[in-house]
Formats: sequence, C-alpha cells, structure tokens
Amino acid sequence: MRKLFSVMVAGAFFAAFLGAAAEAHEFWVNADYKDGLLKADLGYGHEFPNPEVIPDDRTHLFEPLKLATPEGMTEMAQTGDNFHYEVKADLKKGDYLVLGNYKPSFWAKGPEGWKQGDKAKYKELTKADATYAEEAVMFAKLVLSVDGADGKDFISKPVGQRLEMVPQVNPATVKPGQRFPVQVLLDGKPAKTAEVKAVYAGFAGMTKDGDPANEYKAFWGRTDLNGIINIIPVKAGYWNAFVQLTVPYPDKAVADETVLVSRLTFNIAE
Repeated sequence: MRKLFSVMVAGAFFAAFLGAAAEAHEFWVNADYKDGLLKADLGYGHEFPNPEVIPDDRTHLFEPLKLATPEGMTEMAQTGDNFHYEVKADLKKGDYLVLGNYKPSFWAKGPEGWKQGDKAKYKELTKADATYAEEAVMFAKLVLSVDGADGKDFISKPVGQRLEMVPQVNPATVKPGQRFPVQVLLDGKPAKTAEVKAVYAGFAGMTKDGDPANEYKAFWGRTDLNGIINIIPVKAGYWNAFVQLTVPYPDKAVADETVLVSRLTFNIAE
C-alpha cells in the first residue's frame, strides 16, 4: 500500500495543530480496490500517507478496519504487516466507506513523562501524581469510489462515529479549487465553529517527524452553526482532512478531558 501514493511537490499555507495533540500519532485509512479484493492500511504515525508498523504494545488499541456498504458492515482481516487489512468483496460501481476506530484509551502525563493509563495508573507506575490525563478517541474514514461512481446517497449519511466527518457531496465531483462541503458531528449533533484542517499527500515534502514544516496545513477553516465546513482542495491528489475536539471527562479523579479526533481521507481528480 505504501507504493500506491506518490509524493508531490511541497508547499505551505498555515501553521496548525498545537497543544498535546501535536505530540500524538495521526490516525487515518488508505485503501485500494481491484479485482474483487479490497486492500487497506491503518495509518498510525506522523508521515501521511505512509503507514508504519504499529508498536506491539499499541495494537490492542485498534479495532479491525471495516468496509461499509449500503448492505452493512464487513470486518476486514489483518494480514501481513500489522497495519494491513484485506477482504474479498464483489463491489459494483458505487461509493463505499472504509472505517477505522481507535478504542477509547487513557494517557497521563507527569514528572515521568507520558504513560498509558489514567491518573490512578500513572500513580501506580511512577509513584508520582499525574499533572494531566486524557481519554483519547480517534476515528478514521475513507471515501472509496469504484468504477468512477460519483453518488452521495450512501456516503453522505452518518455511520455513528462519536466524532464524525460526513461528506455532503462526493469528492469525485470536486475539482481543485472548488468547495467540498463536509459536516462535522459530535455525538450526532452539528459541531459548531470547530477547526478543520487538511493536507494532501506530499504537502510537507520529505520532512520528518519533529520538523516544524509538519505543523503547516494546506487548508484551515471553521464549521458554521450547522457543523458544515467547505474544504477547498487547492490541487488534485490524495487528501487527509481532520478535526479535533475536547470535552470534559466526567470524573476528574480519572482524567481531565476526552480528546476526540476524526479524519477523512479522499481523492481529488484533476
């Protein structure tokens, strides 16, 4: 799957993603369908669109990737590298979704750095009190168009992710520089004035993790009062749009807040 996506010329518009999330891994989905076989990668790392082998102590944090069709959900089978999934499917001309879920997981920070666990677990592991703890939840969605399909009836409906990016049109109908409306939903309700950012594959060139260039994005905007954002893809290519929201965690003895991230990957043609 790594070879499916070419590296493009770099550019820069906006500085972005500050705070704790800047240290976190990104989570997205790559997918390709051919000859009755859907191949998909669970991207977890810092260099979109290239997936990385997931550390053994984190594989339990991910649900298997799923293929969503109008007929229902099909769980994909992990095979080969631990980020790679496949499933045989007779997909006719149409539009589908590939979904990924990062299970709710606690992370705490204190004198001994970050540890996987809530405040009590941090105390158990380090004998010190955590200064901050969060519940991290991430969702990924990819729009898959087969045989040039460009419908929206299926892909424009929510699939039930807690924080979800829902295309309002098919990205296959959007040309560079045109508007691509997407609705952001939190717990099924419009997420108002939420920041949405996007990059295309190769946007930061060959920069590596830790390079400040990775904090620049090709698009930045906020949703309106209906949770709608008009993403403007400035060029053709493979895109990754994302949103992050935080809500207070109900038990402060466990964690301070829940951090939710949702990503939508899609292709824009010339």
